[in-house]
This record gives sequence, C-alpha cells and structure tokens, in this order.
Amino acid sequence: MTSSKPTKKVCATCHKGGDVFMCRGCRQIFCPQHVDEHREKVAKDVEKLAEEHEFLQRDMNREKEVELLSSMIDTWEQESVRKIHETAATARLNLQQWLERNNTEVKIPFEKITSEVRACQKAEDYTEVDLKRWIQQLEEYRNKMEKAPIIDILDDEESDCIHLIKLRENTNELTRNHFLNGSTLTLNQSMLSFQDTSLLVRERFDEVNGPAEIFEDGLVTSYAGAWLGYSSICGINHYTSGTHHIRFRILEKFYDSPFFGIISSLQTNLEHALETMSTNGWWNFDCSVVNGEKEQRVGRDKMIRTLDELTLTIDCERKQIFLKHHRTKRLLHLPIDIRSCPLPWRMLVVLHRRGDCVRIVGGTLNLTRENLSSRLSQKRKT
Repeated sequence: MTSSKPTKKVCATCHKGGDVFMCRGCRQIFCPQHVDEHREKVAKDVEKLAEEHEFLQRDMNREKEVELLSSMIDTWEQESVRKIHETAATARLNLQQWLERNNTEVKIPFEKITSEVRACQKAEDYTEVDLKRWIQQLEEYRNKMEKAPIIDILDDEESDCIHLIKLRENTNELTRNHFLNGSTLTLNQSMLSFQDTSLLVRERFDEVNGPAEIFEDGLVTSYAGAWLGYSSICGINHYTSGTHHIRFRILEKFYDSPFFGIISSLQTNLEHALETMSTNGWWNFDCSVVNGEKEQRVGRDKMIRTLDELTLTIDCERKQIFLKHHRTKRLLHLPIDIRSCPLPWRMLVVLHRRGDCVRIVGGTLNLTRENLSSRLSQKRKT
C-alpha cells in the first residue's frame, strides 16, 4: 500500500514554504512576514469602507440642503411679491394720470359747453350763429372721442418678468455617478430669476475686440467695421458653477447668423477668438465650432432670421452648452472638454458683417451653492 505525499503549503504572497498561517476569511496561506501585511490590508479596507459609509450617511442627511432651498424659495417669493406690488402701484398711478389728463383735455371743457347750451336754451338767448358754433364744437368733441386712444392692459414681454419655479429630482445616470459629490435635489434653474446684485449680475456685453459698438447699457451690440470682418464681444460674467440661460434677439443680420457660444476666461487675447482652443459654439445651426475648429457643414441651412430669438444655456456642472432656436423649437448641444476650455467660462458673441446687431433680451442665472450659503447666512444675521 502506497502512502500519499503531503502537499506542501506555501505563502500566497512570496510562494515560499516554512511556517505558514491560514487566514480564516479568505482561506489563503501566508508566511509570518506577510501575514501581518495581509491583516493590515484587510484593516485598511475596513477603514475605507467605514469612511464611505460616513460619506454616504452625511449625504443622506438632507436637512441642511432643504434649509438652503427653502431659503431660496422664500427669497423668490419675497422678490416676486415685491415686483407685483411695485408693478400694480405703477399701473394704478398711470391709470389715474390718464383719467386726470382725459378730464382736463376733454370732459371738463365739454361740460362747460353743455352748461352754456342749456343756460342759453332756458333763457331763450341764442341765435343761428350760436347754434352753428355749438354744432361745430359738438362735432369736434365727437371726433376727439372717436380718435381717442384705447386704454388697455398689456403683457410687457420686455420687462423683467417673474419666472415660476418648481422642484425637480434628477435621476439620470450622470447624477447617480456623482451622488457623493453633490445633491440630486435642485430647483429648476431655468425658471429662477433674482435681482441681488451682490451675488448675481444680469448678463451684458462688456469686452470688445474688433470693430463693434455697445449700446443701451450693454444690452445691444452692433458690428461697426468695414463690409466684412470679425468682432468678438464677451459678457460681463465669469461662470464657474450652476446652469445659466442667456436669451438673444437678432435685430439685424445680412447672411450668416452671428456666432453664439463660450470662451474660457483664461483666454485674455480675443483678437482671433474663433481660432482659440477654448472657443465652443455655433455659426447658424449647420456649423459648430469645437475647441476653435469649425466642424464641416452638413448643409446650407439659413434658418436663423432677423428678429429670431435664441437662448444659450451654459451648464457648468455637466460641462456642456445648448443653443435653442425658439421659432423652430430646435435645440443644439455641445459637450465641453475642460482640458481645452477650462473654467471659468464667458459668453462669446462674434459679429462679422456690416449691420449685424444683437440684443440680450433676458435670461436667468442659477444660484450656486456658494450663493445659497451666503443668502442663508445673511438671513440668519438679520
């Protein structure tokens, strides 16, 4: 009868025999030198797991975030109510002024003539000359009433309107992957509008390179050079976080639409802005510019017309921009490579033909976490 030879046990790390120990967890064999290393590795893994549990537990505590968002809602409510009261008071004042002007110009003079006619009629003190004069005056006031302007209440689209807000919960894959880095519960930034200039500034045209002029306190820019050329105009804001929306109106264009997009704030030389690596955006809907390079046109689609409106959306959180054409409801999207276009970003508009003219007609600015924290701390102090 042959006896089986015992299997030699070796260390799972150095593969040497000798005195060995078996781990009761992984069932692997280790020598005295490496058993401590194995135990230390397991201890570090447990410590890392405990830290991840701590991070996840911290993010599950949403009270502070809800408090910040509640403060944001309170601010929106107060601002909206204030705007409504101010607008209503202005409308009542204008209505009263219109009534007083109408009484002064029409009602009171006509009542005097009516009193004169009745007094002369009662006293039988009138002639054909008086009758002719009264008929002429009556006809004059009848014409005034027929031509009088109609007073009405209009929706002023040019004014700073009150945007409604709503709560939304992001459930896309990108948000789930970044759960530990930030909250998934946010207010719909596309509908928020605040006037606190210490935190946010309404977008305006600011820095110009090339033959262009800025009018109306930075809301309008126009090409002012020769027949053809390039004028780069940047906005006043530098975007590092949040989602921001800027709405433009094409007041005048000759052939191609102006360029709408972004450029890195680190790019200080705007002389050849369209050729810099940090420029991204669109000429029309058939020619995008990615990292300073024009993509090949897929057609000759000149859909953008004079008086059309477009909205540029700058999403710093997800590193992307959008351009929406409101008349056709078409939407374009560009992901941004922050290696070529590092934050912060600035709005960039490029005009290149005589007569090109663009107006900023509105938009919204998202409150970042820093803005929210500042608002909350200020509110607590008061």
